[in-house]
Amino acid sequence: MARSPRWLGGQFHLLWGSQSLSLIGDQITLIALPLVAVESFHAGPFAVGALGACLRFPFLIIGLPAGVWVTRRGLLRSMIAADVLRGIGVAVLPLAIIAGARNIGLLFAGALAIGAGTVFFQVAYQSVVPELISDDERWHAANTRLSLSESLALFAGPALGGLAVAALTPKGGLGLDALSYAASVAGLSAIVVRRRRARDLAVTPDPPRATTKLRAEISEGIRYVRENRVLNAIMWTGALYNLGSSMYDALIVVFAVKHLHISPVRFGIVIGIGAIGFPVGSLISKYANAKLGLGPSLVWAAIPSVGGMIVAASASGHHPEILLAAGTLLVGVGQGCFAVNAITLRQLHSTPSMRARATSVHRFLSWGALPIGAVIAGAVGQTLGLRTAMLASGLVACLCFIPLLKSPLRYRAASERLAVELDAV
Repeated sequence: MARSPRWLGGQFHLLWGSQSLSLIGDQITLIALPLVAVESFHAGPFAVGALGACLRFPFLIIGLPAGVWVTRRGLLRSMIAADVLRGIGVAVLPLAIIAGARNIGLLFAGALAIGAGTVFFQVAYQSVVPELISDDERWHAANTRLSLSESLALFAGPALGGLAVAALTPKGGLGLDALSYAASVAGLSAIVVRRRRARDLAVTPDPPRATTKLRAEISEGIRYVRENRVLNAIMWTGALYNLGSSMYDALIVVFAVKHLHISPVRFGIVIGIGAIGFPVGSLISKYANAKLGLGPSLVWAAIPSVGGMIVAASASGHHPEILLAAGTLLVGVGQGCFAVNAITLRQLHSTPSMRARATSVHRFLSWGALPIGAVIAGAVGQTLGLRTAMLASGLVACLCFIPLLKSPLRYRAASERLAVELDAV
């Protein structure tokens, strides 16, 4: 029986399932890890905060070389190794607690291992779709599905993590997390086996270039992104937007509960409404691309992404949750549409040997902006007030329009011509 033209292949669906399981594991970790720190290791607020930082800190340390390493090793193999590392980092903690170990250093080591695994998994999986699907016209559909898994994990993940911890205790939640990574490894390994049987050389890692040092390959990746007008624009757009977005995320809870006097229950509903916006934006991107093209729809997606922050920061009156919910919904829609298109454009405008390095350069700069934005938000909020800081987050995020409007992305013909020229290389 003939396959539907929408069918993306069994290998992709194994990838999609494995990625989804990893994302569920990530969300359980975010809930269970701090609870384990408090209950079993008697950690204080500072230690719990530092533990959360350990999950993101590896992006600043190994974010750039990760692109070189996963290219040398192979994308699928790197994803398998990443989930093995994360599974071990998670599984060792409940085993150590059962054995009577109470050294908090073990907890930080586990968090760093999980964070390091996340770096490699993120860089590899955002570059692997072209290896599994030869038709570039279907890459956007594949990336939409992957982005939907991310958005649904953000929406339902905390609830699932909370239920797992409540039903199994925090130690049991971490054990379930380890099983989710093991299931992901099984799915990814099945892809490797299928490709070996088909004698597909794409899964074989690029042979290491003995004459090229790691630092030279990192520099080559940075130069490649900087000299490509599309990749450079996407990178700086993400970094500048994340600078404002991290300011917004750092203060929205305090702004809503302390300044607007919204109850925690109603605030949870507001955030849930905002989370719905991400999958909606991912689905809208398909129709926006048909009308406008990938590049222009990316530019238009930035408008609700930024405007939603300003709408939320303007919330006031007897029912401030209405504007807050509307603003978070707009942010979610814009981010959902932007994320899918940005990943697809990076894949289209990168050669296979540079794809993972381009992703790692992008991740390093855009995720590196997150802690900086949080610090700025705290300083502005402390000196000028919460509402001013929230409005400032939207104004800072507006800076993302500078690289967007200076790039060929705003012209459909120009951005598509560049992709065609790249394919011809």
